[in-house]
Order: sequence, then structure tokens, then C-alpha cells
Amino acid sequence: MFEPMRPDERRPFRDRVETAFERWARWIVRHRTVVLAGSLLLVGGLVSRLPELEVDVSDKGFLHASDPVRIAYDKFTRQFGGDATVLLALETDDVFDLEFLARLKRLHEALEEVPQVEDVTSIVNARNTYGRGDELVVEDLLEEWPRTDADLTRLRERVFANPLFRNSLVSNDARVTTLVIQLDRYSSLERVQDELAGFEETSDEVEFLTEEEELRIAKAILALTAEHAAPGFRIRHTGGPILEFWIFSRMQRDILVSVASSILLIALLLLILFRRISGVVLPLTVVILALLCAGGSMAASGVPITLPIQVLPSFLLAVGVCGAVHLLVLVYREIDAGAGREDAIAAAMHHSGLPVAMAGLTTAAGLVSFAGSPLAPVSHFGIFGPLGVLFTLVFILGPLPALLASVPLRRRRTRAPGGSASLSDRVLSGFGHAAQRYPKTIVAVTGALLAVAALGTTKLAFSHHPLKWLPEGSAVREDTYFINKALGGALDLEILLETPGIENGFQDPEVLARMDALRTEILALDVNGVTAANSISLADILKETHQALNENRAEYYRVPEDPRLVAQELLLFENSGSDDLEDFVDSRFSMASFQLRIPWLDAIETVPFMNKVEQLLRDRLGDRVRITLTGGTVIFSRTFAAVIQSMAQSYALALLIITPLMILLLGTLRGGLLSMVPNLTPILLTLGLMGWFGFDLDFSTMMIGAIVLGIAVDDTIHFMHVFQRNYRACGDPREAVARTLETTGRAILFTSIVLCIGFSGFALSPMKNLFNTGVLTCFAIAAAFLADVLLAPALMILLLPTRSASSTQSDSVAQRLVSSGRRLSR
Repeated sequence: MFEPMRPDERRPFRDRVETAFERWARWIVRHRTVVLAGSLLLVGGLVSRLPELEVDVSDKGFLHASDPVRIAYDKFTRQFGGDATVLLALETDDVFDLEFLARLKRLHEALEEVPQVEDVTSIVNARNTYGRGDELVVEDLLEEWPRTDADLTRLRERVFANPLFRNSLVSNDARVTTLVIQLDRYSSLERVQDELAGFEETSDEVEFLTEEEELRIAKAILALTAEHAAPGFRIRHTGGPILEFWIFSRMQRDILVSVASSILLIALLLLILFRRISGVVLPLTVVILALLCAGGSMAASGVPITLPIQVLPSFLLAVGVCGAVHLLVLVYREIDAGAGREDAIAAAMHHSGLPVAMAGLTTAAGLVSFAGSPLAPVSHFGIFGPLGVLFTLVFILGPLPALLASVPLRRRRTRAPGGSASLSDRVLSGFGHAAQRYPKTIVAVTGALLAVAALGTTKLAFSHHPLKWLPEGSAVREDTYFINKALGGALDLEILLETPGIENGFQDPEVLARMDALRTEILALDVNGVTAANSISLADILKETHQALNENRAEYYRVPEDPRLVAQELLLFENSGSDDLEDFVDSRFSMASFQLRIPWLDAIETVPFMNKVEQLLRDRLGDRVRITLTGGTVIFSRTFAAVIQSMAQSYALALLIITPLMILLLGTLRGGLLSMVPNLTPILLTLGLMGWFGFDLDFSTMMIGAIVLGIAVDDTIHFMHVFQRNYRACGDPREAVARTLETTGRAILFTSIVLCIGFSGFALSPMKNLFNTGVLTCFAIAAAFLADVLLAPALMILLLPTRSASSTQSDSVAQRLVSSGRRLSR
């Protein structure tokens, strides 16, 4: 049975800690100028780094630079250009129309002028390979512009005769054609800096295209296509840069709205609670300064703002204000009771300094569980989230008392005994009476709800589908779904093939023939409804060349069997003036690209298809060829796998960190374990709600559990800390519950409201992932509040005996602090 510490057990240690907080408070009051000056120096140094803070919403940004999937992606990008590609689909009645083609050409040429666009491919300049006598001709498809209906007919026949064009360059019904825009693979920033510095050549380690540059290019493309769009010439957009641009734009708005709305609503609540200007300005000031320090630390460390981190400002704002409230409530109460400023601050720190500090540490512990995540944004959240919490804790326990000692604090008239109770007092009294009268019912109902929630968790579905984060009807979401349907796919799956240690390995006719056979086999593959729309590799270029050099006869559209002939034909193609070969093989013919176009779907749907493709490649190509799947599709699937791993790790680690802290605070093993019941209850209820109502478990929602665990522990700490004090004083668990809810209950209610406000701004977001995070976190916070004011008291009443009160607790805390303050000042 859980028994709080008796006077002869471990209370001296706790008393020493509480006395240390009291001494600290008095030191701060007497040296407030030094404390405030030091705080301003810290803030100034970190805030000066804020202009360096960047944003990263790219797919590769989900993975650490050391992740094998990220390493393979970067390797592929260096050689073949990566998948920084924008895909435009032009919709019309008939692609093979002179007016439409003229519009298309103007758009094509305009896009080529966009800075940092490396290449644009469309029906205008698609590769057209054919033989003319003994000459190999490789030219643009519309090298000779069609002028008559007969020209258009021949163009149509030529396009649909080429398997690489069908359902890729032009849809099967000829109503849609594509423009593929390849962005520069390397950043221009470093080149500009080198030129300004007087260097003619850049270093070997050149930075890839930055997120800022990619977003700027996407914005320019969207603006340009808006100018060219017209009736009968509808332009649809998709691709990683376009999706990232829309997410970035939404994220900027959501951060601004959520933080601004949180500040306004929290300020209003603070004004209602304290009815003092200082009660509004002081907590918001110290918390905002702590938030700025956290942002400056991120900038100084080179860590960008990412999708998970965008919830951090509102989270820190709410958590910080909650910690400040616990101190301010006591300071103002002592001031109103006639205590001096120093004694009031010291009394508040003696009473709540330890639980505020422990609450901050447990919240940080809940977040630090994310630090080991294989997902880079989640890992960064697990580093800078706790750091931000520690900043708020330091500012609450340092600059806040110093500010309280520096600003005017008027004494207000207290409510006369027997006066009417406030609404919050009546609500908390009702919870207290319910816990006192029906503890067994409360525990039984909670158990039943947890059983239902546990059943709901079996219905949880994992997901990673960034398109679904965007609101229904958004342009990029609808355009991508349209391209999926019209062309069979909107996403590239890149496959890196290597023959380690074997030069000219991809001039081997047997390897090339197997690659050609794989194209047919993969395009016929159907895994749970997922299929590939098209494929292209070095084998396709060779087949085109072989056919062209044999009088364009259809029976020669194949891989030649003679290795010398393969080498000669590839050399002829390379000397034809086309640079397409470098998109599919390196100069040593030991590294090759195999590209698939697949639908843009949820990662959980594409993973089985990719696994099957990889297995086919290994079976057909054997040990001679090393196979690595890469590109945005693989990153999405890696993210999906990491979501599951991260959730399991973060929940387990949070429990392992927080539980010992609770045991340390409460002084007994049984007490610490028992206190975790009301902390785990809201997590299980939230997971159950997600399962029953169909909320996806993705990288955003999987973070809720550990976040809420860290938050829920805060109020449990305050309840248990004060309950122990009251139980030792009166010896009756029912009376101790009533006294605790009369004092600490109001702060717990207020902090729960503040936390809900902090996350409710995300419930207003049109982004589905943020909406889900906001709604589910608010639900979890509400459940945590009910667990603290109903379940925790019911458990205490059922498990603790009624015993004689400790005589050592007869004096009030304020009286003891006043006397101790006099001793300290002597």
C-alpha cells in the first residue's frame, strides 16, 4: 500500500530542498538587478542568432544525414540528379492540336528561363531516335514543327509507337501531356560566395540545392504557369518541390495564427484569474523570452524548423505559463494576506519551487524520449523541446521572482469567509465530493473506459501520406490525384544499380537483357492494387539505338547480344549530341539508374510493392549487381517504418525516465508507481479514441503520447505534493483530498485550460495532421485533468488509511517562512 513519507523517514531531505528554494528566492529578491541583467545577456546572445533559423519541409529532411537511406539518396543525386522534379500535366481536348502545341512551346521555353531549372522535358524536346541511311539521328521530337493535319497525324503515330512515351509523355486518350522540370542538383549560393571571394573553382564538397532555393523555384514555376493557363490549357502541378511549397506556406500561417491566438487567449485567462496587469505581463514575458532562447539555440545549432517542431512554440508557451501560474497564485495570495514582498515570494518558492522544478524536469523527460528517433525532425524535437522546457523552467525560477520583486504589487482585498464561491471553486468542490463519496465507482468506470480504449487500440492504422495532410480541394492534392488517375502515377521510384569493382558492367548484354526483361515483368506487377505506370533504363536507350541503326525495323527493338556491338552503339549514341546517357549510367558504366513511375499513395500501401520490386531485381540480376531503392518514395517508406519504431521507443523511454522521478519526488516505490496510473490513463484513452474514430497514427500523432505524458505528470506532481503535505497534517485521505483541491485544484484547472488553448490553435488549421494533433492533444489534456481530480483522489481514498495527524504540520507554511526569513536576514 502507498504510504507517504512519515516525519522520521525522508522528510528532512525534502525540507532541505524546500528550504533551498526559499533561500534561492530571497537571494534573487536581494540581487534582482544582477539576475535580470544576466538574463538579458543570455537572451540577447541567443536572439541575435534567430535570423539564421531556417525551415525544412523536404522529404529527405525526415532522415538523419547518417541514415543509410539518406546516404543512398545523396549518392544517387550526385550521379543522376535526384528527384527534385516538378511534374506538370496539361489538360486539353486533344494534345495533337496546333494551337495547343504552340501554347505548350511558349510555356516550355518560359520554364527554361526560370533560374536554377536544369532541364525541361516535354513533347517539344522529347528524345526522338531514328536512323537516316547510315547515320544515327537523335533530335527533339518536334525538331520539325507540325504545320498541317497530316503532320499532326504522323506525330500522333510516332508518339504512340514509342512505349516510353505512352502514358508518360502523353496519356493514352491523348487528353493530357506532361512537362518534367528538373531542378539544379547543387546550390548556387556556394558558387556565388566562391565567385565573390575570387575563387574560380568550388570545392569538391558542393552543397545540394537548399530548401530555400527549392521553395523559391517552386514559387516561380507556380507564378509562371498561372500566367500561361487558359481555357483548354489547364495546368496541373505535382512533385516534391510543389508539395513542399504548399506545406511551407501553410506552416508559416499556422505557426503565426496558433502562437498569436494562444498569447491572446492565455492573456485573457490570466487577466480573469489574477485581475492584475502584472499577472498577465510577467508570465508571458518570461515565457516568450524562453521561447526566443530556444529558437536562437536551434539557429545556432543549424537545426531548421520542421513539421514536428512547428508545434513547439505553442507547447512551450502553454507549459511555461502553467509553471508560472503555480508560483503567481501563491505570491498574490500571500501578498493579499499581508505578507511582505520578499516573504511572499519566498513562501511561494518554498511551497511550489520543488514541484514546479520536478514538473519541468518530467515534461523535459517526456520529450527527450524522442531524441533517439531515426526521424531527424522528431529527434530534433526531442533535443530542443526539452531544452526549451528547461529555458522556461530557468526563467520561471530566476527572472520571474526578480521581476516580481521589481514591479509594484498591490494588496487586494480577500474574499470574506462565507462569501460566495467562484465557479471554478464550485466545480472543483464537486469533483472532490464525487471522489470522496464514490471512489470505487470512479475506479470501476475508469477501468471500463480503459478496457474499451484498449480494444480501440487494436484498430489503429499507421499512415504516412503528406498529400492527405493538405485540406480536401487544395490544388496540389487534387492535381496529384488527377495525374495518378490520368497517367497511372505521379511519383518516381529510383533504383540505383551498381557492379562493384567491374568496369563496363552495364555494357554486358546479359545484364542489359535482364534489365529489359525486368521492365516488362515490373510493369505487369500488381501488388494490392499498386502498379507501375512506366519504366525507363539504359536498356531502353540501347534498344532505340539498335533499332535506328537497323533501318528502324521493329524487330530490332531489342538488346544486341554482341558485347562489342553494345559498346559501339552506346558510343554512337553518346557522340550523337544527346546528353541523355548521363541520366542513366556513369562514365565507367558501373553505376546505372532504373526509374519507375508509380502512383503517389500512402507509404503503407507502396511498401509491399517496393519490396516485391526489390526482390524481383535481386532474383533476376543476381549477385553481380548491387541494388538500392532510393528517391522520395523510399524516404516515405523509411519514414513510415521509423514512425512505428519511434513511437515504441519514445513511450518506453518516457516511462523509464519519468517513473523514477515520480518515485524520487514521492519518496516510495509504491507511491511513484501508483502516481503513474492517472498519468498513463489519458494516453491509453487517446490511443483508443484514435482507433475507434479512425485517426491515422502518423509521425505527428505518434508524438502525442509522450508529450501528454510529460504534461500530465506536471499536474499529478502538484496534486501529489500538496496532498502529501495535507495528509501528513490531518491524517484523513478524504480531508486531504478536499484541502488539496481547494488550493492546488484551481491552479490545475487553470493550467489544463491554458494547455488546451495552447494546442487548440492547431485544431483550427486546415492541415489535417495539425488538426488531428490539436484535437487529440486537447482531448488528452482534458482526460489528464479528470484523472488528476477524480481518479487520483479516488485511489488515495481507497488505498490510504485514516491515521493521526502529524503535530509537526500544525503551523502554516507562510508563518514558518516568515520566521525563517527573519533568521536568514540576521
